[in-house]
Amino acid sequence: MDPSTQNLLIGLNRISQERGNPIYLIGGAIRDHLPGGPCTDYDFTSPQAPEIARQWAQQAQRTRVPLDETPGRETYRVVLDKNLIFDFTTLQGNTIEDDLGQRDFTINAMAIPLADFIEDKPNLIDPFQGREDLRHKVIRVVPGRAFEEDPLRLLRAFRFAATLQFTVEPVTLAHIQKHKDSLKKTAKERVAYELLNLLGAARSHLDGMDQTGLIEVLFPGFAELKMQPGCRPDTTAWEDTLNAFAELERTLSRPETFLEPHAPLIKAYLSEHHRYALIKWSALLSASNGRDEAGRVDALKEFRLSNADIQFVDRTLKFSARVLSESRSASRGFEPDSAIYQLIRQSGSELISSLLLSLAIRLGHQEDIAYFVPLMNRILDFYIEVYIPAQDRPALLDGTALKKRFKLEPSPLFKSILDKVEEARVLGTIHTREEAEQLAEELITSQVRLAE
Repeated sequence: MDPSTQNLLIGLNRISQERGNPIYLIGGAIRDHLPGGPCTDYDFTSPQAPEIARQWAQQAQRTRVPLDETPGRETYRVVLDKNLIFDFTTLQGNTIEDDLGQRDFTINAMAIPLADFIEDKPNLIDPFQGREDLRHKVIRVVPGRAFEEDPLRLLRAFRFAATLQFTVEPVTLAHIQKHKDSLKKTAKERVAYELLNLLGAARSHLDGMDQTGLIEVLFPGFAELKMQPGCRPDTTAWEDTLNAFAELERTLSRPETFLEPHAPLIKAYLSEHHRYALIKWSALLSASNGRDEAGRVDALKEFRLSNADIQFVDRTLKFSARVLSESRSASRGFEPDSAIYQLIRQSGSELISSLLLSLAIRLGHQEDIAYFVPLMNRILDFYIEVYIPAQDRPALLDGTALKKRFKLEPSPLFKSILDKVEEARVLGTIHTREEAEQLAEELITSQVRLAE
């Protein structure tokens, strides 16, 4: 623990002692601390948590933000900086053991008196053997009504398993299967938050979610996929989806396996926003890619995703389908550079996600990739070596020049000319303004002749 954080904890403990009220460090902070990991989010509980939080926030000259003001369950947050957050929650029950008995999983149901934590004393309060489960990397539900009290914990079990690289033990899996339908009562915003965190992990435990039936509660349409034939005689559409999803996870974890020259670009791309998770969400929906765009968007809206996230998933599915279709229609696909240019221009920020998903689908369907991988690399080569550098150079012809030189008004022809001139510039078939105007004149003349 760094000295500045220790001083903050000492000050907080002093306030607790002056009030004659115990304060405990609990939950995730203990889970992360015991294996020797860093703590950035500190969770505290005390019978007087709201008052302690108010006094300490004033002392630290920070704002106390209410997260839950339900009487008896008050939770407040104090943000020290982007890497240090203190949360204060009113003790549930009469004792710390009562409080821990109302938590979700054994690895989160541990506590240490703050004074002992500061002095590094081994006074761990662990009524459900969470430390043993932590040592054995097991997710185990706390005995009682954990899933009934908050059905989101059904999904959170897999989220913790994914992010911590643990396994969900069999009895907990059985409880999840028993209570799975109760997840339908949970607000979709909360479900989407957990799903994005789960899908953002290297391995998302889709097999366990499938085994318990939870995946069909989240995505009701998946039940039909289990009855539909797959791409091969021995598979179903659902098995194809699982195979493609597994291949995508492997590719995202090690893009250098197939796309070695472009691995740094891909890793940088995946690190932005939560693209890593959204591409995997796209893979889950890939088997139902035949659904019309409006249907896909409506399904995504049910999870209250942002418009930007919905567009990302929908366009990733759309352009991955295009890549697969055009590459299957020819032995190489996207043969002229103009076809690659159009794909890049139209797919925009979903280019890389579309390529990654299309590759995963081919791998998952056990289709030939002997020519497909070189095609992916050729598209990315063009993107990096031709398309991106061209964006830094000025256009040769714009709308103002087109109106002034040829007396054209905005129209479908107007846009078509500008698009074709820009394509020729990027592909290097024209280099000067004069050549751009000559091409525009030829395009206008050809359209006039067609009209005649």
